[in-house]
Amino acid sequence: MLHKEAEPVLRQWATTVVECLQQVVRSYSNDAQVQDLLAVPAPLHRWIMECPEPHRLRVDFCRLDLLGDTLGTTKVLEFNASGPGAALSFGTLNRLWRQSDLGTALGGTARTPFEHPEWFADWLIDYGRRQGLPEEDTRDIGIFHNARSAANEFGIMYAQLRRRGRTPLVLRPDEVGRADELRLGYFKYIPHDFDEPTKWDDFCSRVNNGSLVIPNVLAERFVAENKLCLAVLSDPRFQHLFTPEQAAALDALVPYSRKLGDGITCAEAIAAREQLVLKAPYGCRGQQIVIGTHTTAAEWESAVRAPQHQGWLVQQRVNVPTVPAEQGHYFRDLVVPVLDGQVIGYGSRLSTDPVMNVARGGKMAAVFAPLSGT
Repeated sequence: MLHKEAEPVLRQWATTVVECLQQVVRSYSNDAQVQDLLAVPAPLHRWIMECPEPHRLRVDFCRLDLLGDTLGTTKVLEFNASGPGAALSFGTLNRLWRQSDLGTALGGTARTPFEHPEWFADWLIDYGRRQGLPEEDTRDIGIFHNARSAANEFGIMYAQLRRRGRTPLVLRPDEVGRADELRLGYFKYIPHDFDEPTKWDDFCSRVNNGSLVIPNVLAERFVAENKLCLAVLSDPRFQHLFTPEQAAALDALVPYSRKLGDGITCAEAIAAREQLVLKAPYGCRGQQIVIGTHTTAAEWESAVRAPQHQGWLVQQRVNVPTVPAEQGHYFRDLVVPVLDGQVIGYGSRLSTDPVMNVARGGKMAAVFAPLSGT
């Protein structure tokens, strides 16, 4: 359980930082400096620029991955706006603990929104209604993802939708032509090859013109998934985008983050190897990460100077908390999903690998909010 005095502060910081991310998303189409720093690949940039009313864009769903033991040490390492997978799994895990024989020990904890058995289905259906869809147009719901996506999270998602009388249709974005009457969907797809979106013209056109309704629309998704957003939030050149209150939350929660070659030089990054981590802007599943302390000086210099790594995110290394166990020590993080501007629960991953990701063998652990934090 999170500390009863720390949790409300952390919750406020988390929601404020997501507001700041939203401001970056809204600024993108009219701010050449933000566009230059993020360097969104052309197949994605095209659809961002064609999105109507960019000033109204919002981050509907976002998952913050944090490291640290206390409010003074906790930092957000990345945003995940692509899907609710972890929140679905953590909500299920918390609910199972409450239903177990040990559930009576959780009397001092608050029930959080993602513990509700149908929270995602209810939210997605209601999102469609709020966008003006009649009830019959929410009966079939497209779930757009690829074969590399985690199967367990989608099993939970499909089960929720079916319990609400909906039929999930599993499609790739390039298969949307198979469902011309489809009006509502969820897009959980990070392209591993940026040639893939060149095949999505029908899908992207339908999303942008509103004939296919999805939360976290393309212009939000393709910006917010870019890890260089953390450089925008951290680099003083972009401080004018944020209010003083927002800037205070960014100072508290966002670690030093810069774009390699535009904010930090190769020489500066090489000299600070033990304090830094190198990440691909659209890396996922714990891949395309180089941790300075896990390399030799020569290996780090080679990684920093590699032409394909120019423009990557350079970020302050945050100490990873550990949990003792019979098998040794496990690293742990803190996961904070934010839905419609509100924290909906907490979770943690445990791993023998300091790069914590379920795709790399990480396990999930329940984290509960205190009653006083609600």
